[in-house]
Amino acid sequence: MNDDTSGFSQTASGPEFGLAQSQRKMQQQLMESTGVAHSVFNFKTQQLMWNTRAYQLFGVSPVGAAMTLELAMGLIYPDDLEGVVKARDQLRQTAGTIELDYRVIRPDGGLLDIHSLLYTENDSQGRQLACVELSLDVTDRKRIESALIQSARLCMVLDKVSTDGYWEQANATQQDSDPAQTLPAPLAETRPVHAPHRKMRVLYVEDNMYNLMLFDDVMRTRDDVEVRMAQNGAQGYEVATSWRPDVLVLDGRLPDTHGIDLLHRMREIPGMQATPAFMCSADTMPEHKILAEQAGFSGYWTKPVDFDKVFDELDQVAGSITLD
Repeated sequence: MNDDTSGFSQTASGPEFGLAQSQRKMQQQLMESTGVAHSVFNFKTQQLMWNTRAYQLFGVSPVGAAMTLELAMGLIYPDDLEGVVKARDQLRQTAGTIELDYRVIRPDGGLLDIHSLLYTENDSQGRQLACVELSLDVTDRKRIESALIQSARLCMVLDKVSTDGYWEQANATQQDSDPAQTLPAPLAETRPVHAPHRKMRVLYVEDNMYNLMLFDDVMRTRDDVEVRMAQNGAQGYEVATSWRPDVLVLDGRLPDTHGIDLLHRMREIPGMQATPAFMCSADTMPEHKILAEQAGFSGYWTKPVDFDKVFDELDQVAGSITLD
């Protein structure tokens, strides 16, 4: 039976989950050999036990203060904490197994995607003794899935642009060949001629060449944007000084500086005190976004970049500035 609770799925319990205490050592050895993080929370003693892989996975030293449920829950990404709590509560109410995905913020700042299986161990009378969690690091898998999704979005954008360009060209050709669509000479001469606006200049400072190439490829699908790129803060500052971009896109961590420090320096360039700037970073911790906002960034783009969001925000910038 599947549970309808959003964010995880539950399966009815079976006799295979009633492990005796004497079997735990064998189970732990199996988990160690397969790279699975194994944790057991004893309902009676309120103690949390981790195997070695769990400490390694969550980036916590096994030496020192004992691991507690409160400390473990504190490692969960804030946006995912409610879902984990609901899953544990559901498991206490209805015996069975629950699978769920959530993110963990390691003490060193690293972000991991975790896939877990939770179930309860019961005694012979069906009373719950402990909650067991088996966890795997699926960060690489999630990144691959995200890259595939992003590639699909890029293909859709490229296909749309190609199709639109085809029909625009076809319509233009038809109008050129259709006398009925041709304006009389006197009227054509009196039509006002407006000088075209220049393209919006976007400077992207990023040390990862793949990210630079991807951003450049996507931006090439727009005929109203001109992109220049730099691979470190010094190059970015030099480009900004000579080229005067309309939009700044700065990586959070650069080889020679931080994106926030670079923005402060660029604000000192004449005419760039109010240039819209966006932080583009793999750091997803809420405090990083707050620091970026306090430093004057207009937005925060998390890698892998959602280009739908990028296009929307660039459109908003284009509507708020003058490109003469």
